[in-house]
Amino acid sequence: RRYGVAHGAQLFVGKVFNNGQPRPSASTSSVIAGIEWAVTNGCRIASLSLGVAIDQKILQYDVPTRRALAAGTLVVAAAGNNAVRPSVPGFVEPPANADAVLAVGALDRRLRIASFSSRSSQVTGLGGIVNISGPGVAVFSSYPVSGGTHAFLDGTSMATPHVAGVAALWAQATGESGAALANRLLQNARPLSVPAVDVGIGLVQAPQ
Repeated sequence: RRYGVAHGAQLFVGKVFNNGQPRPSASTSSVIAGIEWAVTNGCRIASLSLGVAIDQKILQYDVPTRRALAAGTLVVAAAGNNAVRPSVPGFVEPPANADAVLAVGALDRRLRIASFSSRSSQVTGLGGIVNISGPGVAVFSSYPVSGGTHAFLDGTSMATPHVAGVAALWAQATGESGAALANRLLQNARPLSVPAVDVGIGLVQAPQ
């Protein structure tokens, strides 16, 4: 139907989830191993569409994500889908709430915050802040073959690869990586008339 944001990017796909039924899961150690694998393979961006719905940090993520950023690998992660707006605004989940990770919120096509998209946490400090947002409602995406191969999906997990793809375009355009690449994304985001606690700096923007 259409290609992704950075359709010319070289992809490294690391499996961190098990094959558990009815719902696979990923241990903290497996996710950390995946991040370290991405760094070892020289990946400029690691896109993590996963999380656990707890309003606290998992401290084991702090060192590996900080090392990844220092090594030139920007970790981009889904803020979480634990909100039920307007009554429950939610919170940024781990690993997105690690200080060195770029946490991504979800917007609909009218640039409104998605009803499920997590708000910046009040208890986990700097890492618990939504940093930036991307399209996350009714996104045409790949899907298990048993379900028809493609589907329209909602989630901060849909917004995250949008941001990761735009990060790849900026890396290509500027040669930047790590913290410099994160700052480039934030500096060029489009401001929105939505509270920053929900959408961060705004809507991610690709280089012109």
